[in-house]
Amino acid sequence: MTNAMTEIPRTAFVLGGGGMLGGYQVGMLRALAEHDITPDLVVGTSVGSIQGAILAAHRTGDTIEALTAFWHDALTRKVMGVPLRPLLTNLVRMRPALATQDALREVLERHVGADTRIERLAIPFQCAAASIERATARYFDYGPLVPALLASSCIPGLWRPLRIGAEHYIDGGVVETVPLTRAVSFGAKEIYVLRLRQRELPLKSPRLPWQLGQTVFEVSRRHRLGQVINMRPAGVTVHLLPTGEDLLEPPDTGLHTGVRQQVEIFERRVAAGYRSTVEYLNATEERKTATIRPRTRDHRRIPPSPNSSRFVRDKLARFFDLFDHDRDQRVSFREYSAAADRICAAFACPPESATGTRLHHAITEFWAGLCREAGVDPGARLDRDRYVDALARLTGNPADYDTHVLPAIAAILAAADHDRDAVLNVDELHHLLNALGVDTAGIHAVSLRLDTNNDGVLSLDELDEAFADFFTSEEPGAPGNLLFGAAPLC
Repeated sequence: MTNAMTEIPRTAFVLGGGGMLGGYQVGMLRALAEHDITPDLVVGTSVGSIQGAILAAHRTGDTIEALTAFWHDALTRKVMGVPLRPLLTNLVRMRPALATQDALREVLERHVGADTRIERLAIPFQCAAASIERATARYFDYGPLVPALLASSCIPGLWRPLRIGAEHYIDGGVVETVPLTRAVSFGAKEIYVLRLRQRELPLKSPRLPWQLGQTVFEVSRRHRLGQVINMRPAGVTVHLLPTGEDLLEPPDTGLHTGVRQQVEIFERRVAAGYRSTVEYLNATEERKTATIRPRTRDHRRIPPSPNSSRFVRDKLARFFDLFDHDRDQRVSFREYSAAADRICAAFACPPESATGTRLHHAITEFWAGLCREAGVDPGARLDRDRYVDALARLTGNPADYDTHVLPAIAAILAAADHDRDAVLNVDELHHLLNALGVDTAGIHAVSLRLDTNNDGVLSLDELDEAFADFFTSEEPGAPGNLLFGAAPLC
């Protein structure tokens, strides 16, 4: 039997890399199987390539048992260990590695077959590795399976680059942590992403020379990951399945625990991945959007000064006009609430829903902060000058911005996020600004400038930066100045 693709796949599973965290993927796959969700194409990288290959080899329903058996064997054999003899041999012979892949090769041969070929798997399968000579990704979709898996999971520094033909390969996670674009390229319309390492610690500027290399790699990897996840054509639905990593203790690399502890950790990860994915698959759209939250920051670039130039005050006056629909030069809480209603209506989001309730609450808090700065009761009306003064003080103070403004931005994103992917595309931004009464001529060009990491969509961080520019930046060229139109509203 051959798995050569003769039809465009409808559903694809994309399994990312993450080493010892692979147990989460086992639980995620179990949840997908119980919901009768099966792939027409499997694409993997690093440990995701190994688990994807086992999945592709078992269409009969015993995938979870096969994966569990593989992990128990791999953990018992300590395939990622550093035995003393190979370490000394590599040091003496000046090899760029601490250990060998011999143990992993033996385990793979037992669980997928020493002579198995990729094109003979039950489900079409591909895996990514990084070619050193070509400095790019290489996708294996035919030929011997075991060498391809060893190349895809060849951790730099731990194992020597693997030679296949005339090229040397290292871990596919170096170039494709999550090979989503490959599934998109082959025409998949429904893609389930089983991404590991979802709970990533915030990066800090390195203080020591040996910290720089890891920091540089992480910046590059995370930037690429953001682009891969968000840049997809219209008509493609991407499900970013949660691992449940936040349910457990900090990740364990396996370097400081014994076999029994590693097996226990693996089983807990399977359970966490299963529970979180079941909850995702059963969740309503409201529960999904409720996960969009502002990210805690150590500092802000907003200057803590209530003094604003004429340029900034003109922008704040333009913001006043968004709410002064009756053009009486006064704004009340009723008009703020009406703006929230218009946003909800634009995206068919009932005001009494969880998302609608959250938006109205955030708008209420925003208004309460303004009134506090203006020294009036929340039931009062603010004229233009008093409103601009209060907004300048509120947005110019970092603590007040985080308390009153940032939650409103996150709530607006949640309400406008019609396709529930936690970011805004151009169409969603267009509908949002229309709901606020903004002239959206040239909105595509504006969105390109606001998309500062060039991944095709606007995240909460990018919207936060745009709002901060609009409210506080003295630089005429700042892209956030374009957020609510380039000229006063009328």
